[in-house]
Amino acid sequence: MTITPELSEALRILESGGSLFLTGKAGTGKSTLIRHFMATTDRRVVVAAPTGIAALNVEGYTIHRLFSFQATTSLDDVRTGRYYPGRFAKTLKGLQTLIIDEASMVRADVLDMVAASLERFGPKPGTPFGGVQVVLVGDLLQLPPIVEDRLAEFFATHYETPYFYS
Repeated sequence: MTITPELSEALRILESGGSLFLTGKAGTGKSTLIRHFMATTDRRVVVAAPTGIAALNVEGYTIHRLFSFQATTSLDDVRTGRYYPGRFAKTLKGLQTLIIDEASMVRADVLDMVAASLERFGPKPGTPFGGVQVVLVGDLLQLPPIVEDRLAEFFATHYETPYFYS
């Protein structure tokens, strides 16, 4: 692996437990850096992605499976007692690092639900993302989040855009 100054700095942040948005076009070493980090860290790491194909490519879970989100799960559900993370509750409780690949495809409401779920069920309840290091990986110039017609009005009234950074 060729370590550029940028990759070296990203690796330093990863190893120190800092959250990070790792971006760059195809071939810049994002996946290689993540694989290196996962192979060398002692942290409990889980990788997730917004789609089944993306999850298979990183040997991870879909975000919806990992967090037991249903198509009808809302942010209000996650913030209240109407939601429980199901069979992955123990995984979330012990999680130290969550890597989300193909971040450009993650809708804003889904990232909000991830944050709320970790704030309730993560290792440090009541803290941002439950105290979990969050690493978003992807190229914002690639695929956008998919917003079904039935959700268009929701996004128009709740978020500036469907992108996770809204």
